[in-house]
Amino acid sequence: MSLQQFLLILRARRLALLGVWGTVVVTALVVSLLLPKQYTAEAVIAIDTVKLDPISNLPMSGQLIPGYLATQVDILTSHETALKVVDMLHLDQYAEAKEQFADATGGKGSLRDWLADNLLKNLDVKPSRESNAITLSYTSPDPAFSSALANNFVEAYKQVIIDIRTSSAQQNNLFFRKQIDELQKKLEQAQGALSAYQQQEGIVATDERMDIETQRLAEISSQLVAAQTQSIDANSRSQNQQGVAPDVLNNPLIQQQKSMVAQLEGKFRQIAAKEGPNHPQYQQAQAELGAARAQLANLIKQYTAGLSSSAENAEQRLAKLQQAQAEQKRRVLQLKEQRARLDILQRGVDNAQRIYDLAMQKLAESAMESNSDATNVAVLKAAPEPTKHSKPKLLVNLILALFLGGLLGTGFALLLELQDRRIRSAADLEQLLKLPVLADLSHFAGKPALS
Repeated sequence: MSLQQFLLILRARRLALLGVWGTVVVTALVVSLLLPKQYTAEAVIAIDTVKLDPISNLPMSGQLIPGYLATQVDILTSHETALKVVDMLHLDQYAEAKEQFADATGGKGSLRDWLADNLLKNLDVKPSRESNAITLSYTSPDPAFSSALANNFVEAYKQVIIDIRTSSAQQNNLFFRKQIDELQKKLEQAQGALSAYQQQEGIVATDERMDIETQRLAEISSQLVAAQTQSIDANSRSQNQQGVAPDVLNNPLIQQQKSMVAQLEGKFRQIAAKEGPNHPQYQQAQAELGAARAQLANLIKQYTAGLSSSAENAEQRLAKLQQAQAEQKRRVLQLKEQRARLDILQRGVDNAQRIYDLAMQKLAESAMESNSDATNVAVLKAAPEPTKHSKPKLLVNLILALFLGGLLGTGFALLLELQDRRIRSAADLEQLLKLPVLADLSHFAGKPALS
């Protein structure tokens, strides 16, 4: 169908088109005027997604989860929120509400649930696309009722948020209360094990004991080095290749005695050269020389014995110091083992104490949070009582009726044309007869030849 054919059909069926169009417009106008007026009260709230919990100083639970605003919209439109509104306004106590409930359900079910479901039908919640604001509107025939419902839905929503948080906090509080007793027992057991080990080993101040014993070991080691040096020196002084120590030979008294022996030997040789063995001078010189040599040997023997005794004493002192060092090492190692065991027990006590303190802190936080009424919801606009009705919208309805009436009228005109098809142009002849048109005389007539 060409545009010319379409316009010719509308022109020919204009009465039917205008009739349907007018009927739709008049009907919409009448209905709009007859419908009861509806009033919409609107409130705006903002969700602070960066608000910190006043107790834990952390972002309030759930704010960082994607879709947080969508969740808040679901809470606003939840059945639980509507039930709180019913309780706030005591709607279930009105006789009219009870009668309507009885007529609608025959008295079956819960009046509160039925009222909550009906309230949600007239509630509209829209989150902002570019901010954290949420617009809440309620529509009813009574402007005051609409305002009250919108504001109470906001308060009920805040109460639901508080209930969710406090319920979770109360559960946490019960959990931590149960854990506190067990953690306290573990802490007491760890402290008891530490105390028992200290009493068993007689440990009072581990650090001081360890320092004293280590210092004592260092002193013994120093004395041992000195004793080893003395022992080596004493042994070297008490022996030489000829079996006589140099210190003995270099002794002044022995040197004096050796000089005397040498003088007597010289005198004896002189007498022996002059006199025979039986001469009194020879025998006297020989006796003096023998006595001097015996005295020298006795002095050497005495000094040698003294050096040997000093060497033996040095060896004994060295052995005692080595034994004392070994004993002190064993004691230091024992103290280190005690300290290691003590450190393990102390860490156990510290860990148990830290966990217990953390649990106590969480218990206190959950106890405070369970009584907290703080929310991250701010009311940007309370719902005032509307002064103008929001429904029906007369102008919008008329515009829609004009558009819809035009569409229906056009459709009705085309339907009539299909039921009673007529030739209205040369194009219709060509289409129906499949023959070319030689001339069109309709332009020379005062009115269309075909009507």
